[in-house]
Amino acid sequence: MLTTSTANTLQHMRQLATADVHDVVRPNSDTIYSNLIVDLSHHDLVFNVPDVHDRYWAFSFYDVYGNNYANIGSTSNTTAGLFLVQYAPVAGPGVESCHQDCNGYSGFINAPTLYGTFLARFLVKNNGTDLERVHEVQNQTALTPVPPINKMPSRLFAPALSVEILNDSLPQDTASRVMELTARIHPYNPPRNISDLPHVHRMLWAAGIHHGRYQPSTQNLSAIAQRAVQSVQAAASNPENRVDLGNGWRGLEPAVQGDYGVAYKMRAYVAWYGYLALTPSEALYPSYYSPETYDTTLNLEANEAYIVTFAGKPPLNTHGFWSLTAYNAQQYLIDNPMDRYALGDRSSITYPDGTLVYGGKSDEEDRPFQLLVQPYDVQPPKNWTSNWLPAPAGGGNFSVTLRFYAPQEVLANGSWPYPAVQEQDAITA
Repeated sequence: MLTTSTANTLQHMRQLATADVHDVVRPNSDTIYSNLIVDLSHHDLVFNVPDVHDRYWAFSFYDVYGNNYANIGSTSNTTAGLFLVQYAPVAGPGVESCHQDCNGYSGFINAPTLYGTFLARFLVKNNGTDLERVHEVQNQTALTPVPPINKMPSRLFAPALSVEILNDSLPQDTASRVMELTARIHPYNPPRNISDLPHVHRMLWAAGIHHGRYQPSTQNLSAIAQRAVQSVQAAASNPENRVDLGNGWRGLEPAVQGDYGVAYKMRAYVAWYGYLALTPSEALYPSYYSPETYDTTLNLEANEAYIVTFAGKPPLNTHGFWSLTAYNAQQYLIDNPMDRYALGDRSSITYPDGTLVYGGKSDEEDRPFQLLVQPYDVQPPKNWTSNWLPAPAGGGNFSVTLRFYAPQEVLANGSWPYPAVQEQDAITA
């Protein structure tokens, strides 16, 4: 983000993600984002939070390593007001509510690192007039840098975050870039877990990172990076880090989603496959695993399809929403003539008798319904069109992920019956 603007400057996305978006892997097509790079080295930040009462929304704060340490929004019933974001490593990270005279602030966001990321999510109910409403909310969101309340010694030496720090003279290969960038930011952003500080310092020293500099070793860094990737993948495959939700659906253990503590390998895994994930109280991201390969990669022939059968509507808290999204082999949204990338509670999906699952009197009903995942060049009959989630043309590899925002607890512990997935012949007119 610093290639296009300075730190502490809000940037607003104005459209939902499409198949053309390749900035991040596995984007959602449910929410619009506002984001910024946070730099608390010389200032605190005052966020002006607008009045948002008609949808899911979240202001999410991440430390420089991608830990989601604080959220305010519809899940926590946040109301309009001013929130002060301050560097407060001793106080402990998170949201500190204010119930007395707090200089006009509704609360404080205590950041564990000087640098970090902010990401606002706003649910889009449809791409018409509702998009204009989201733009209004984005435009009402504002932040102002102010002199810091807490003038800790570490702030005296930390440089302001800039394009030069993040990009100047960095090596071209990814592994070397990561090492050099770590050397530049780590001295001013130590681990949140103080007890783990000696361990982290030993690891960085052994890797050639000390005193803010990276000294490359004579070892083959590419081979070392590959071993690191294998180690991360092994951690992700460890049953201790997964929750079996039933019918082939698996999610992350709560301790390794969003805020990772000392689970550094899982933090790296989520950064690769779902960067800036939220903590489980805000969202769940279960994926379907093939019963043949025990992997998220699914495969269809040109004349095949998957039927996804829901026993009922997913149970959500107020303003919550859900969606089922398909991704191609490169982990991006699947390009298709309908520009349909997901189905969910805002879609015109129907029960088998043609009645809408959501909308009007349908909201009072709750019975089984089915979604069709089928190559987008194989047209289904009209009675399936609204429930059709396009897969790659001609078949091939892809994957699917459910998203539940503001989920009820039964979605996290597996007591709700997750949808059954059945491979079969394609349904044609």
